[in-house]
Amino acid sequence: MKKMTRITLTLLVVFSLMGCATMNETHQTGMYGEEKDSTYLLEYFSIPVMEGTIETSRFDSAMMAVIQRDVVDETNLNIFKSLIEATNLSELAATYSEEKAITRLTKAGLFSVDSEIAPFVACAIDANLVTPMVAKELLASSSLNGEVATYLLMQVAKTNGLARNSIGNISDKDILEKISLAFNGYSLFTDNNLDKIGALAVQQKASTGYNLKKDSDRANFLSSYTLKYGHADETHLKQLVVLLNSEDIDAKMQIEPKVSVYEYLLDWGPVPEPDQFYSVLQFSDDLYLAYAVEYDVRFEFKDVSDLNKFDGIINTYSKKNDTNQAEGSEVRLIKGAWWQPLYSASFNPDEESFKEIVDCVLEENGYSIHPFSLKETSQELVSALEDLSGLEVSVEPFYVNNAFYRYLTGEDYQ
Repeated sequence: MKKMTRITLTLLVVFSLMGCATMNETHQTGMYGEEKDSTYLLEYFSIPVMEGTIETSRFDSAMMAVIQRDVVDETNLNIFKSLIEATNLSELAATYSEEKAITRLTKAGLFSVDSEIAPFVACAIDANLVTPMVAKELLASSSLNGEVATYLLMQVAKTNGLARNSIGNISDKDILEKISLAFNGYSLFTDNNLDKIGALAVQQKASTGYNLKKDSDRANFLSSYTLKYGHADETHLKQLVVLLNSEDIDAKMQIEPKVSVYEYLLDWGPVPEPDQFYSVLQFSDDLYLAYAVEYDVRFEFKDVSDLNKFDGIINTYSKKNDTNQAEGSEVRLIKGAWWQPLYSASFNPDEESFKEIVDCVLEENGYSIHPFSLKETSQELVSALEDLSGLEVSVEPFYVNNAFYRYLTGEDYQ
């Protein structure tokens, strides 16, 4: 057999299935992943949108971009074996005897699969890397199209923990339980070096405070559909999530715990006894710093329309002002409503509702500190942080809601 013929026939190590015809476009709709998967691969892995028939070399490059290692044999691509190797399941697949593989495939509705590939197909289905329907489509096709390639790359990214980091969706029936379980694991944490730098910046009046975060908690959501909302109270978050659900808004969500660090003024009273969520430390003769466990919750909305509804919902149900706090007011807010709630996006969802500020980020050893700044004063903060740390500061513009912007500028307390 000529080499090129062999490559074509074995592109997916395909074997015809009795009675398995190629599905039409209608049947395929919604079969492969989510509609935003192509956007995700572009944002996080710089993989251009995949359309039409995908050459083996392009799929190889895309897989390399996701997992940073070569698992694709360009001369004789076995798609199922590549999936198994890309998700570190090779030893498991090797335990599938021919009898077990046939049994598992028969249960999945797959018949007449070649014995050489059967263990990989069965293992891929058992690991939920592909559904039985997708496996049938792969086995029946002589080429790899963009939709399928996108789906497979996202499956590999998800399985390796390289995609979204989410506790669930607002609409999940057990979302309140998931929130409770997440908060059960939160407590004060520190990165000694970055904390020292942040404290020095506060002492030098370069910053009024900062947030310390861990990279492992990062949501990795699609930035063009995501808002970040900061708060400190667990019950507040539960009420907010149910409120959004009651307004028919759904979104993926992730809680990113943080330690909020700010100056503690002795005018506030005696320094309280420390616990796992709050501590006040004396940094110098006249500087005390409070360390408080708080959180950012990120919401990846289905569309920008839902994202833009968030501002109105917060202003109606979760923001204090002179009117709704006046004696006799019948306005009811959710627990933990603030005068200056804080939510932001990496883009400007609405120029009337959001204003640009700057996050001056220092990163080291899986931790990062985030002192905020107005644009016009950011260079002073950047210079101070770089002088104190010897590290490069990442200046990241982002857009905050009007109430928090007014608070930063001192324009208004509400």
